[in-house]
Amino acid sequence: MTPSSEAFLLDTNVFIEPKNTWYPFDVVPGYWDFLRMELGSKRVRSIVPVYEELQGHKDELSEWAKELGRNRFEDCVENAAVLERYLAVAAYVRSLEGNDQRQKRRSAIEGFLHEGVADPWLVAHASVYGETVVTHEVSRALRPTKVSLLDVCDHFEVRHIEVVPFLRKMSAAFELKRTVPL
Repeated sequence: MTPSSEAFLLDTNVFIEPKNTWYPFDVVPGYWDFLRMELGSKRVRSIVPVYEELQGHKDELSEWAKELGRNRFEDCVENAAVLERYLAVAAYVRSLEGNDQRQKRRSAIEGFLHEGVADPWLVAHASVYGETVVTHEVSRALRPTKVSLLDVCDHFEVRHIEVVPFLRKMSAAFELKRTVPL
């Protein structure tokens, strides 16, 4: 896949963390305009489980996503190829318990696979369609308390990238609009 045709799949935290930290709606509206413009295109996608996670917060972001529309997020749960890969992702994640019967590891696995969690669906969808997952998550290899989206992506040979490199690949730039003369 050439860089110009690379497709990206957005994780929930690509919406939540920017809203709560460095790209709030009132300070960097260009970020949200960019997502509004690109989400659902051939290059920038997300999935219904991400939309549903966003709706669980009942805040400005959930309203933004609702206004954008559920139809801008792909319904992957009904997709046979994605469902088949999801089952493979779930089997792999369950295998991580191995002989480790510690409750922390079991809870981490159950948390990753819990109904309503988008992560396994992101891996499955990206694996089927050759997309790059965009996320803020970091690897937590060998930690018993969390199954990392990145580690599961790596196992299924799914590329992943953080937000700023993604924005650069998309040639996104948010410029200051002067409202006060110098």
